[in-house]
Amino acid sequence: MIERPPILIVDHDQEALETLVKALEREFEVKIATSSKQALDYARTIRFSAIVYEYSMTDMTGDLFFERIRNITVAARVLMGYNIDNTSLILALNNGGISFFISKPLEVSNFVPIIRKAVARSSMRRKLRHEQILLQGLLDNLPYGLAFKDEHERFVRINQLAAARRGLTIEACLGKTEEEIEPPFKHAEIRRLNNRLQREKRFVETVEIASDTDNGQSQWFVITRFLLGKAKGSPLRPSVLMELDITQQKNIEAQLQQSEKLQALGTMAGGIAHDFNNLLTAIIGSLEMSCFMIEKNPEHINRELSKIKQLLDNALTAAQKGSSLTERLLSFSRKRKLSLQKTDIYQLLLSEQELLIQTIRMRQSSRSIGDLHKGRRGPIRLDLVCPSQTLCVHTDPAQLELVIMNLCINAADAMPDGGNISLTVYQEDVELQPSRHNQLIPGPYVVIEVKDEGVGMTPETLSRIFEPFFTTKEVGWGTGLGLAMVYGFVQQSKGDIQVISQPGEGTTFRIYLPAISEDKTEEIYSHSLQNQQQQHILIVDDEEPVRTVITDYLNSLGHIVIQKAHQEDIIPCLENSLNIKLVIIDLSLVKVRREEFINNLQKRYPNIKLLFIAGYVDPAEMDTKILILNKPFTLSVLAQYINRLLT
Repeated sequence: MIERPPILIVDHDQEALETLVKALEREFEVKIATSSKQALDYARTIRFSAIVYEYSMTDMTGDLFFERIRNITVAARVLMGYNIDNTSLILALNNGGISFFISKPLEVSNFVPIIRKAVARSSMRRKLRHEQILLQGLLDNLPYGLAFKDEHERFVRINQLAAARRGLTIEACLGKTEEEIEPPFKHAEIRRLNNRLQREKRFVETVEIASDTDNGQSQWFVITRFLLGKAKGSPLRPSVLMELDITQQKNIEAQLQQSEKLQALGTMAGGIAHDFNNLLTAIIGSLEMSCFMIEKNPEHINRELSKIKQLLDNALTAAQKGSSLTERLLSFSRKRKLSLQKTDIYQLLLSEQELLIQTIRMRQSSRSIGDLHKGRRGPIRLDLVCPSQTLCVHTDPAQLELVIMNLCINAADAMPDGGNISLTVYQEDVELQPSRHNQLIPGPYVVIEVKDEGVGMTPETLSRIFEPFFTTKEVGWGTGLGLAMVYGFVQQSKGDIQVISQPGEGTTFRIYLPAISEDKTEEIYSHSLQNQQQQHILIVDDEEPVRTVITDYLNSLGHIVIQKAHQEDIIPCLENSLNIKLVIIDLSLVKVRREEFINNLQKRYPNIKLLFIAGYVDPAEMDTKILILNKPFTLSVLAQYINRLLT
């Protein structure tokens, strides 16, 4: 049975009431009241669709009644009466919000259609109110930021989370554009995103946003932008902005990435051991032969100097490579933000090539143990194709090495029968092409391409490869975070990544990084190694061989050196030798209460300069207020640091 809409009729004229009830009772549930007080009581308890009120009620006029009733109900308000003047009608319209007016004496053929319209309007008003409540409830209770913008990019609705992320109140955001409430350095980015939205209608991005909180931790957001339908007659479309905070998930992901790095370290161990043993062989052999030649023919030492020099150069080169390999290993194993610097891609790949080959071999050997297809596994070859010209990008070289390592390991895993991995580098000028590089600003890019001849991927797998924790590898051979890490690195580097793959036809990854022009060759600070003004320098290190080498370095530069092994020796030395200008101290000796030590020393000896040297510094313990020189270092680097402090 269809429920009849309830309506309230308020009149003191019994004849009018009977006429109205008789005409309306078949279609509506009619309730009558003979006083305004009775009508107000009914309105508070019954959800009427329309209220019809006689203007000339003795206890309250129609305009005053409807002014009171409008805060109680959304029912459509209908005023009726004899010869009501325009002034009274205007008052009822403005103060009471009436929807219709019925003139007496009543004509059934006129007022029934009016009541139907009033009921329909009440229904629409309730639906609109319901939508408003839903929208407001959605805005207030969603676990992510939500904002609606009109056709001119102005915020018309925004919830507390979205406003708070910008450091503002809801009221401060409404009526403003993103450019008006975001800092100026983001304006170009906002314009780019709005242009992209007009092209694509919808897109999702993952971004890291610096936080203004005391702990200085950044936040990660998945931001979705999409356009709504056009309003009638408007060429533009309103849009929606959704911001989901995924910082906690990112932190968990980072922890799991560390676990995956440790797993990958096991795979890399063989290759690293191979490289280190080669380096140690060169160092030990060269130094041993130098000592042998000196001891064997002390009287002919001058004739052997060139050979000894060659051997010592060989040992020095091998040691420097060992230092680079150690730094690469530390960069791989520790968590840190990108350390951007100008990087020659060709030189980076050339230095990593041997480690890549060894790692791929060890990976293949490990996976062959117990593999059902062990007999079918063929050799995997790595081909490096680079142009002769220099191609430079602004990136973190250690993280880029990890990305390339990850892609090469994935390529090797995708080729159970062996095959070729092609690692190619070239430059490409990217133009504004909506179908391809949606996230790239037009300009020159260096492209790093990793191509395999493996099993390839289905479209379903291809669509999910960058999702955290998604992996097609068997248990124990991947956590599904490797490619998520690759994607995050490319995003942070303002680049793009493309994947082309089909089942049975292999896979190609292309990483696009913004190219930078080759700077003019930097001036070499050769003057650092000569003509330094003689200074008294105190060296404090608990390793005697380290103290000896640094002393020899400083003596060769013309300085006077005092050696000590403990932190407690510093103050007595400074008291006995007022000429000391610089203290070089191992960072590990002042690891505890470091800040207190530095403050006390500088307060007592304000003219003394401090240079800390360290074999390893945890990124979490880095202090930008002190100068740190990482071991091992060369004579020229040490000289530059001394010049920096004392000139």
